[in-house]
Amino acid sequence: MTASPYLPFAPVSARLLRLYRRSIKPIERLGHMLVFFVRALAAIPLTLRHYNGEFLRLLSNITWGNGSIVVGGGTAGVAVVLGVTVGALVGIEGYNFLDLLGLGPATGFISSLVNTRELAPLMAAMAFAMQGGCRFTAQLGSMRIAEEIDAMESIAIRPIPYLVTTRLIASVIAMIPLYAACLAIGYLTTQVVVQISSGGSTGSYLHYFALMLDGKDIIYSLFKAIIFVWIASTVQCYFGFYASGGPEGVGVAAGHGMRASITVMIMVNMLLTMALWGVDSGARFGG
Repeated sequence: MTASPYLPFAPVSARLLRLYRRSIKPIERLGHMLVFFVRALAAIPLTLRHYNGEFLRLLSNITWGNGSIVVGGGTAGVAVVLGVTVGALVGIEGYNFLDLLGLGPATGFISSLVNTRELAPLMAAMAFAMQGGCRFTAQLGSMRIAEEIDAMESIAIRPIPYLVTTRLIASVIAMIPLYAACLAIGYLTTQVVVQISSGGSTGSYLHYFALMLDGKDIIYSLFKAIIFVWIASTVQCYFGFYASGGPEGVGVAAGHGMRASITVMIMVNMLLTMALWGVDSGARFGG
């Protein structure tokens, strides 16, 4: 006969307290993240005044890295690859669908709307999150594990302005030309794919393309890309800055940061699209 395991008695109040603490933990994490975001934002004047050298170094590193595309590379190569891929997909799927209705050349209309308003900002931000953002998490996480951040505080270097705000500013500045290149490459790739698929004239495609392309849409699209990159930088720096658990914790923080940044970007994309363009696309084929 074996003795039954001893299970200590837990009062109902203690179990309810554990349940309550478990339920509010995500809210506490969100509040902590918002405070981190505000502190990083408020440190911009201090960063530009005292740490502009670090900002310029990070700007070059974010954009080009070591010149490769995969390991240690910058965001530029990934943004170009994603721009070509998305532009080709828009051209193939848009032309195949519209050609069934006899509107193949109107794929230019799809390109000017879909690439500008939705896909180009998201792809540019994804390229940054995959290359620059994950690197931020790994760098800050390694510094936290090695107690380098604590050492900075001990010698009166403010870690958030020096490590976080410099990365946020460099990310936003680097994203402006990268996004413009990604958008232009997407436009060009869609046009080339449609012309190869249909063999039609360039004039018909460009007519529909210019008909729906508005300069205001490009400004709004750039605004969306900047917001996405700022969100991704903040979230991924946050998880790296507060990483714990040794080298394994750095990898866990990188995964959590990537997942959280993509989720928030998709949600904010929906809100920004409705705020900037509403529910009316502005597209008109008839009178």
